[in-house]
Parts: sequence; structure tokens; C-alpha cells
Amino acid sequence: MDLLTHYFQIVLLGIVEGVTEFLPISSTGHLLIAEHLLGTNEPDVFNVVIQAGAILAVLFIYWHQIMDLISNLDRPEARDYLFKLAGAFVITGIIGYVLTHTLHLKLPETLAPVAWATLIGGLVIFTIELFAKNLYQHEDVSWPEAILIGLAQIVAGIFPGTSRSGATIMTGLAMGMKRPAATEFSFLVGIPTMFAASGLEMVKYRKELTSGSHQLLIDIALGFVISAVVAFFVVKWLLRFVQSHTFNGFAIYRVLLGGGLLIAIALHPSLSAIGKEEPIKAIIAPAQMEPTSAAVPPTNVVVPSPETPAHEPPRALPVTPADTTNTDSSMAPPAVSTNVPASQN
Repeated sequence: MDLLTHYFQIVLLGIVEGVTEFLPISSTGHLLIAEHLLGTNEPDVFNVVIQAGAILAVLFIYWHQIMDLISNLDRPEARDYLFKLAGAFVITGIIGYVLTHTLHLKLPETLAPVAWATLIGGLVIFTIELFAKNLYQHEDVSWPEAILIGLAQIVAGIFPGTSRSGATIMTGLAMGMKRPAATEFSFLVGIPTMFAASGLEMVKYRKELTSGSHQLLIDIALGFVISAVVAFFVVKWLLRFVQSHTFNGFAIYRVLLGGGLLIAIALHPSLSAIGKEEPIKAIIAPAQMEPTSAAVPPTNVVVPSPETPAHEPPRALPVTPADTTNTDSSMAPPAVSTNVPASQN
């Protein structure tokens, strides 16, 4: 693959991350599909860092509002809002870390669970949009709502393909919050949550970041910038969109995508393994795999060859059986030569 084509793939992956990170359609599933279609398999650290680029875009968008909240801590409403953001973040951080890192309660990021989460998430959006219009809609955030939004982030972390933004926004709508208010709280609580998650993953992959090749660092930097720029415009658009539209369009998209993926997996079961977690045998070179013991047929005897290096196993030579039709017991089977040519196996 030439370098220009490689950079084109990195740009496309950055665009996919920037578009899907904050839309309620899941960036994980789309990155899996994009990498498969492009015929590339970027390391986990690449996806982690370009995700941080998308988060940085949201930080820029809400920078003035965040500074306004911090500078007006003497106002009860600003202080209350910040405390609820912090509470949702702490709930996600503590419980989420225990479940995903200590108890390892997280589904693999492969296509099958992502497809199911995409389909089910679309049906959930339809259901919430149907009943939310009958609820008392309000813009303020209560403590129960903040806690549930924090728990929704944990659900998104355990089930890849759920979409963090989709889970948190839909939780707010289900509790009666207005669509713009739920979207804003979701994005604001997502800033510390996703920065913390990305930072934790960067520590995990610090060796790859510090000792990786120059090409890997260039790819990460390019994907980071593309993701940040694209996410900036996508979030700006979404904030205008939610002022007068429902999320049913995203629900339709999720149902079609999830259903289509499940049909494809049913027709081609091998597709279910697409993702980051591959079987060990698929990533170990054949020369590194330990030989398995196999039964040697009775007509073979193992004869060491003087020309065989010490690290190679002894060669198995066929033995010419004695002529059983000859009744002369003095006829012995021909001796097996120990001087075996290198080409004989």
C-alpha cells in the first residue's frame, strides 16, 4: 500500500470518529465497519487518541459556558448544576471502573454484540420518543436525573454499540427533560468522563505511544486533528437540530444498520468476529506456536539425522516392512540409513 492511500484511510477513520462520536449512533460500530471495509486494522491506541480529539471539540464549544459556571459558583443554580455534573461523573467513574476493569463486565468490541446493541438502541429511541411527549417537560436537572444519566454512561461502556450520547440523552428524555437540556447535560458530563476514559487507556498503551514507530505517531496526530475538526461542526449542527427535531431519524438508521448487520452475520458467520479482540492463534505467527503432539503411524520410526540442526525435530522415515510372504526367518528387513538427505521428509 502506498503512503497516500494509507493517509487517505486515516483521514476517513478520523471523519467517521468525528461524525459518530456525539451522534446517538455509536462510534465503535462505525469504526469497526470502516476499518473492515478499508482493509485496515489500526491499533487500539489509535482509536483511543482520535476519540480524545472529538472530546476536545466539545470542550471548545462549551468553553465559555464552563467558564461562566466556574466563575459564578456563588450563584446557587450554577453551583447546583456543577455539583450534579460532578456527581454523574463520579458515579460513572467509580462504578464503571469496578465493573469494566475489576470485574471485566464488558462485551467484546466485535461486530455481533455491536450489531445487537445498535438494533436494540434504535428500538429504545423509538419507545422513549413515543412516550416522552406525554411527560412534563422541564429544563432543570434533578439529582435523580443526574444519577441515572451517570448510570447510562456505564451501560454504554459495558455494551459497545450502545452510544454514550444516545444512552444519556434518551435517559434525560425518559425523565421528562427537554431535548436541548438533555443534550447539553449529556455533552457536558461527557467531557470529563471521556477525557478520563481516554487518559486511562493512554496510560494502558503508553508503551505504544512512547516506543511506537514514527508512522504510528503521524497517523495518530492526523486522525486526532481530523476527528476534532469534524466533531466540532457535527456537534454544532446537532445542537441546532435538537431544537426542533426528534431522534426518530437516528432510530430508523440504527434499526436498519443493526438489522442489516445481523442478517449479514447470519449469512456469513465469520463476520461476527470482526473487531479488536481476535483469537490468540490468529495473531501468533506459525513459527511461534508450540507444536502439537500427534500420534506417529506404526509404519514410521523416528531416526535422528546427523545433518538435522539441534532446534529441528527428528525426521520421520518410512520403514520398508519385511516381506511377510517369505517364510525364511533369516531374511531381515533392510536397515534404515541414518544418512538422510536434507530434502527427504
